[in-house]
Amino acid sequence: MEHETFGRIVAALRKEQINLSNGHSWSQQDLADETGLTQRIVSKIERGRQARLDGGILRELARAFNLTSLERREFFAMASEVADSEIVRTDLCNEEVFAQVWALLDDLCAPAFLLDPFADVVGVNRALLAFHNISIAELQSFKTTAVGINNLALLLASDTPLRRVLGHGWRPIALANVQQWRVATLRYRHTPRFQQLFASLSTYPDFRMLWAAGSDSEHVIEDCSRLRRCIYNHSVHGAVAYTVFTNVSLSAFGEIYLCSFVPQDLATAVLFQELAGENNHALPLTPWPNPGLASSLNEHSQ
Repeated sequence: MEHETFGRIVAALRKEQINLSNGHSWSQQDLADETGLTQRIVSKIERGRQARLDGGILRELARAFNLTSLERREFFAMASEVADSEIVRTDLCNEEVFAQVWALLDDLCAPAFLLDPFADVVGVNRALLAFHNISIAELQSFKTTAVGINNLALLLASDTPLRRVLGHGWRPIALANVQQWRVATLRYRHTPRFQQLFASLSTYPDFRMLWAAGSDSEHVIEDCSRLRRCIYNHSVHGAVAYTVFTNVSLSAFGEIYLCSFVPQDLATAVLFQELAGENNHALPLTPWPNPGLASSLNEHSQ
């Protein structure tokens, strides 16, 4: 990643930190004090003028931002001088990547959905809608909001069926989703789409609490894994046990996350089979590639 882009991400991460003495976001001097760097070096990093980003500097920045293990991996990878455009092979057809992932979503005999890096819901299979008791009309209603059809918004909004059916299982599932969102969006923190999303999600009462807990070592769930185990009493289907398995596919337009529910007991397996048998085929919801991400990539490639 170019130093200038990495610097903007460091600046965005700095501004997410709060100085408890005054309630304001960290200044460059606050970050310097926390890392042992000088304010001049912090300024050079954020402007992309620090030519040498050695391991010691990166470790101190990661520690100051209290990044989880998966976030640290992303952070250290971003500090590489290799441009984002060179990560994905130039001969890889993005449309073919998407078509392959969409075909998997369409064929899975279990609830599943497809996300882009911002957790905007690109598509769902109908087994997921049936499992969560969500109508197509309720999903489409989110299109008129500032957030759009976003996975976190569907979890956080108090008036959606998803929160009601999860019952007491809601909080750990919501926390795990916020933690994964922190990782997936790390390299996009400087983009207008992330900043707009963060501001909109912050209007939900639970978001800030979950966001803060997402980096708290006492509350981090599955810090080193994209797997999420879910065991709870579903308000419609009763006791369920499954693991959400997330597969990541790479394209020049950002990552594509296919999330599928893998049953962990016989009763849940039978339920998923019944839902898939009655409700197959995938439903497109949000354009891919995400216009907000595509415009950001084009801006930084010029």
